[in-house]
Amino acid sequence: MECIMASPLSIRLDERLRTDLEQEAKARGIPLSQLIRDLLETGAKSARRDRIRRDSARVADYVAATPSALALFDEAGGT
Repeated sequence: MECIMASPLSIRLDERLRTDLEQEAKARGIPLSQLIRDLLETGAKSARRDRIRRDSARVADYVAATPSALALFDEAGGT
C-alpha cells in the first residue's frame, strides 16, 4: 500500500508531553514523528468509528419512532 504524505504539520508540545512522547518513541524504537503519526491515525480511526456508531444510533432511534420508516425496514426484511 502506497502512502502519499501531505505537507508538514506544525504542532506545539509542552516540555512534559514532548519528553513523554520521546521516551515512548525510544521505547518502541521509532522516531518521534512516526509515533505521533501512529497516535493520530489511531485517534482518527477511533473518532470515525464513534461517529458511525452515533449516526447508526440516530437512524435506529428515528426508525423506532417513525412508523413509516419501521414499515420500510419490515418490508425490506428487517433491521
